[in-house]
Amino acid sequence: MGTFKAKLRVWNPAQPDKVYEPEVWVDTGAAFSWISRAQLEGMGVRPLRRLPFRTIQGNVLERDIAAVFIGTEDCTGADMVVMAEPGEMEVMGAHSIAGLGLDADPVQKKLVPTVLLAL
Repeated sequence: MGTFKAKLRVWNPAQPDKVYEPEVWVDTGAAFSWISRAQLEGMGVRPLRRLPFRTIQGNVLERDIAAVFIGTEDCTGADMVVMAEPGEMEVMGAHSIAGLGLDADPVQKKLVPTVLLAL
């Protein structure tokens, strides 16, 4: 689980005026970011497909994923996020972090620019 929180902007590329700005846990152990389904649907975001995910307890569950744009203070990009169901935490996962060209610095407890691996 993440050890710090970060502010994240999420919006529908088809309706960029609708923006959701949650404070999420930064969790490099999560493959994708998990964002509230209700918030995403309220912005007109629709699921693209379902994927299986293994929980920390070892259970497998299926969740919808959707295409959105995300951003932090200085970085913006396209991303795929999990549509989190009620009661599930909102987190920023490794796919989003790397996609923005960032890394999670647990000492400074913030997202920092990084040099990505080419191969």
